[in-house]
Amino acid sequence: MRGKTLEQLVNEAQANVGHITADALHAAVEKNEPIIILDIRDKELYEAGHLPGAVSLPRAAIELDIDEVVPDQDTRIVTYCGGNKRGSLSAHTLKIMGYENVSMLDGGFRGWKADNLPVEGGERE
Repeated sequence: MRGKTLEQLVNEAQANVGHITADALHAAVEKNEPIIILDIRDKELYEAGHLPGAVSLPRAAIELDIDEVVPDQDTRIVTYCGGNKRGSLSAHTLKIMGYENVSMLDGGFRGWKADNLPVEGGERE
């Protein structure tokens, strides 16, 4: 039996998690809605530029560190990466771990920047 490709895993993950647009997330942040935004890119990319208020939690550390970063599994979480792959996979992993209120940011950091929304730090992907 042959395993799944990355594309198949990403498609499966995207079908099983919530989605939020950059505009909708920006509006929720502006209203001070309680949301934890997880930037799951590598630390260097986070430091070069990230969504306002985002917490750095690289994909490789999701399973290891999520309990410290977000101890309450009922917390609303949005994950993002540069595009959609790692953000989708991370959101799916969190759902498997019991975090039910998790979504991925459609378009990721590139989509956020394309919509000319605010960025903290630099502006690199």
